[in-house]
Amino acid sequence: MRHFNELHAFITVARAGSFTAAAQRLGVSKSALSQTIGHLEGRLNLRLFNRTTRSISLTPAGAQLFGETEPHFAAIQDGIDNLGNFKDTLSGSIRINTSELAANLILYPKLKPLLAQYPELHIDLVVDNRWVDIVGQGFDMGVRLGYAVHQDMIAVQISAAAKMVVVASPDYLHGKPAVADISDLLQHRLIGMRFSSDHQQTAWEFSVNNQTVAFQPQAPFSANNNLRYQAVRDGLGIAWLPEMAVKNDLDSGSLIELLGEYAIVYEPLYLYYPNRKGHLNIFKIVVDALRWRD
Repeated sequence: MRHFNELHAFITVARAGSFTAAAQRLGVSKSALSQTIGHLEGRLNLRLFNRTTRSISLTPAGAQLFGETEPHFAAIQDGIDNLGNFKDTLSGSIRINTSELAANLILYPKLKPLLAQYPELHIDLVVDNRWVDIVGQGFDMGVRLGYAVHQDMIAVQISAAAKMVVVASPDYLHGKPAVADISDLLQHRLIGMRFSSDHQQTAWEFSVNNQTVAFQPQAPFSANNNLRYQAVRDGLGIAWLPEMAVKNDLDSGSLIELLGEYAIVYEPLYLYYPNRKGHLNIFKIVVDALRWRD
């Protein structure tokens, strides 16, 4: 059993890509985990990880060991998880990586009734506007636009097609130059977005004669969260936002859509997860609750 524990520790580190993250998942100290991996490497007389002060990576031997043992450990975990199907009360923990928009407008409203209905259900929503490797980061599910879902994943539609709109408040537009063409945006204050501190401001995309045209905003204010919605409502400028996020504002007239004839429509949002058998019943209930129904 001690050797199996060492292999479990090894697989957890390989999945997480870091000793710190793996130690947190296993509930042990980083030094204890490093010692466990050292014992395994010593017993095998092979180095399994290349280590630097900033990162780790699998050696060829480590990659072979991971490839040959991880599926078996995953199957064992599925077998243990499936024992929950025999319980009268549906239970389980599900970690979902998602964008802020999907979390606020789609996932939380649909998951809230489930949390009340199934007290032993635990949902961990991790909001991250960047795309991540959900398997490597230990997530059960992720949310992305359809075109970005890898083909080896099971994908379930959870929203309508994602239309993007250019919007501004009436107060901001009062006395400002008209916005009749994309180039007219250059005369205005714009509200931008960055996926992270490592990225430049996200380009705004438009559909012109069935071709996608990118416009790079020079925005005096940008954010990677819902402050963009508040900023445009406060009259700080013009923003490019998902229609679903501002539909109520458009309906009430508190925001006005501009350049509607150039609005681009992306594929719907999808919930996706690895193609692995043996999901818990509660997993299937969560997926069904989030499924898009026109």
